Amino acid sequence: MGGTAYVKIDLKGLEKKCSPEAVRRGKVAMISQMIDDMEQFIPNKDGELSTSGAPIADGIRYPGPYARAQFYGSSYNKTKRWTFKKYTTPGTGKRWDRKATPKYAKQWGDTALKGMGIK
Repeated sequence: MGGTAYVKIDLKGLEKKCSPEAVRRGKVAMISQMIDDMEQFIPNKDGELSTSGAPIADGIRYPGPYARAQFYGSSYNKTKRWTFKKYTTPGTGKRWDRKATPKYAKQWGDTALKGMGIK
């Protein structure tokens, strides 16, 4: 039972107004900042998942045998389905991207603009 969780980044509006290289630099800066900021919300029993976030072209990839199940808070096989209800680290849980967004979204946008050389 393996899987990978992805967090997708959409900067379509800026891609029309800036050079492709500037947009790429902005994405890299923002994705790196997102990985750092979301780490505190990722389930952290042994630390393997929270340190596995890797930037990809348009988002973040969390590889590992249980990343997808932890990201969505449930898993299944051919005969049964289960939901994770208790997390060992307080303040962590499923959909860590949604927990971090209200707290850090403005900072992520500023980081992207700085990476593009706009701000």
